[in-house]
Amino acid sequence: MSYTDKLKKIEALQNKINSHGEFTTEIKENINYRFRLDWNYYSNSMEGNTLSKADTRNLMVDKITVGGKPIKDVMEMQGHDEIITEIIKVGKGDARISEKRIREIHKGIMYETDEAKKKNIGIWKTIPNHIINYKGERFDFTAPVDVSDEMHNLLNDTNAAIDAIVSKKRNAQNPVDLALQFHLKFITIHPFYDGNGRTARILTNLLLISMGYPPFVIKTDDRDNYYHYIGDVQCYDGDQDLLFDFMADMIIRSQKLVLDAIEGKEISGPDDFDMEIEMLRRMQKPKKEIIKKSNDVVQKILKEVYFPLLVETDKNLSKLDKLFKKHSWIYFEEPKAPKYDIALKPTIDSLQNTMNNFYTIPVNQGDSFHGFKAAYWLINYNGREDFSLEVSFKIHFSDINYNIEVFIGQPFAGGTMLKIFNKLIKDIIKEETPFDEFKNCNLPITEYADEVMKETIKDWAEKVSKDALDFIKKKVNGKIK
Repeated sequence: MSYTDKLKKIEALQNKINSHGEFTTEIKENINYRFRLDWNYYSNSMEGNTLSKADTRNLMVDKITVGGKPIKDVMEMQGHDEIITEIIKVGKGDARISEKRIREIHKGIMYETDEAKKKNIGIWKTIPNHIINYKGERFDFTAPVDVSDEMHNLLNDTNAAIDAIVSKKRNAQNPVDLALQFHLKFITIHPFYDGNGRTARILTNLLLISMGYPPFVIKTDDRDNYYHYIGDVQCYDGDQDLLFDFMADMIIRSQKLVLDAIEGKEISGPDDFDMEIEMLRRMQKPKKEIIKKSNDVVQKILKEVYFPLLVETDKNLSKLDKLFKKHSWIYFEEPKAPKYDIALKPTIDSLQNTMNNFYTIPVNQGDSFHGFKAAYWLINYNGREDFSLEVSFKIHFSDINYNIEVFIGQPFAGGTMLKIFNKLIKDIIKEETPFDEFKNCNLPITEYADEVMKETIKDWAEKVSKDALDFIKKKVNGKIK
């Protein structure tokens, strides 16, 4: 059967599907789940994602943490699922594609821990990219300098064709042919540094779904043929209809799945039984690893959690400096649990020196080390001696976990604070700290065996900074005495 005949078959099957009218909620949910699972798993695994089908299902349905997998793979799968869920949910509608939409999709499916690579997400590539095809020969994609023009032309042509289809013009292109042509041109341009295949498949299926067709899924058994056909077209001027004929079969497969669901047939995959068992296994609570406090553990938490939290918060708090007369970081050593909330040995210094001091905790103090507090002081709001701000972070180390307490408010009242700041007194006044207005919040108690992600630390820092700014605004507006 030729490619032209396949297009006719697709139209006949789609008419049959449409003749059934609106699907029931149960049928719609079954179809959408099947497409989401297969689309998520197969599209990401083509790009080297290590998550199994069971992992993919757990992230989609139960949001169960996938242990032992690279965080990049987990985050990219979650982002991919969010985007395709929205596409499937919206269904038939406006099919026009913009550069902004393409960039947003790329941002949604990509995740990088490397700061240099992060800058490449959602922008056209700045470095040439290529692929080694199935014959071991190199094919160079569109040069970075030409990407903007090539993508502009592709979108203009695609959107013009969509308009013609919507307007039902006599010479309008077949919608499926339009989607497949777009797919080939996009992956030949390869406009991003990475993630082009996933983005191309999302955009192609977006076109198909928006024009009333089900999405296609390239399964593991399809992969070699898919790459061979693409390689032949890109490198050897092969017949693109052979590629489109092959992809048309995948669309027909999806249409038959929809018809099976309408007719009440089982559409579960052959490995769904194993996936269900794996899901139940992951829901079992394994014996939790217990790590006890030691010098190495303390240093690890300081380096990977506490200090990054100070650095992230400092980025925002330092922007408040212009509102106050003076500012500085100050740290308080607490080698033993204090009887009262009294700071010991206050030392005013830069943030980096504060961190350096606590990188050098003697090994023999690790087990008895209780914690310490670092605070950012902003002194005299617009010269007012009665208004200063402290944002402090006290970390407490217990036997198997730690906790970070954040204080936001006016620190030592009036002249006491100024004496400490200006004269650097060595010993704190022997009395309870006379706080005025303040806000305390405790970050979650975390065991030493638990991992804290960088994104979580950034979220904490943003919340603390926002609370500090809110405190200043309430004080200035008279809502706090």
